Amino acid sequence: MIDKDFLQTLSARAAGLFPAAEAARAKLEKELYGLLQSSLGKLNVVTKEEFVAQARLLEQARAQIAALEVQMAALEKDAKP
Repeated sequence: MIDKDFLQTLSARAAGLFPAAEAARAKLEKELYGLLQSSLGKLNVVTKEEFVAQARLLEQARAQIAALEVQMAALEKDAKP
C-alpha cells in the first residue's frame, strides 16, 4: 500500500499549484488525493519496507549460493583422480 503521508503531501503540493479560493483548494486537494490513491493503488508496487526485506533475503541467498559453489568446486577437485 502507498504511504498515506506521501499521498497527502503530493496532493497538497499539486493543489497548491492552483491559486484559488481556500474552499476550492481544499476540495481540489481532496479530489487529487482520491485520484492519486486510486491510480497508484492499481500499480503493481511494493512498500519500501517490503523491498528492503526482499533485498536482504536475496543477498542472503546469493551468499549461500556462493558458499555452495565453493564447496562444490572443492568436492569436484577432490573427486578427480
